[in-house]
Amino acid sequence: MSEIKIPKFDQVGIVVKDIEKAAEIFGKLLNFRAKLNIVEQSSDVNYKGQEGTVKMKKIMQHWGDKQLEIVEVVEATGPNVYSDAIEAGRFGLHHLGTYTKNADEMLKFFKEKYDIDVIQSGKAGKVNFYYLNTEKILGFILELINI
Repeated sequence: MSEIKIPKFDQVGIVVKDIEKAAEIFGKLLNFRAKLNIVEQSSDVNYKGQEGTVKMKKIMQHWGDKQLEIVEVVEATGPNVYSDAIEAGRFGLHHLGTYTKNADEMLKFFKEKYDIDVIQSGKAGKVNFYYLNTEKILGFILELINI
């Protein structure tokens, strides 16, 4: 299998305890193009083979050429990648995401080259997403956002 390069990171994922407080702080510190909007979203996910739903409050906002995804988990049925971080006391940087048209090829590459599996997958609208357990080699979770 040929080497795969991640062309760029498109998204910075952050987990917070209080999204209203985070919106206030991030809004003051970062130069956003528009007012920060908090929305509620539920996603059905598959986490390590277990089905669940995550209800969250989130901010999806462009900051420069990056998308900032700030997440507060409101309720979860079943395990998920965000609740894992929260239970371990890990708030702040959670994942970096990249938009791709070849998620299947990238998933195969990470499995064969590094024995890295998908820890969570799901769908948001027409977009499929895959969180890879890359913390040991990269220091953060990698999200592939298949467009």
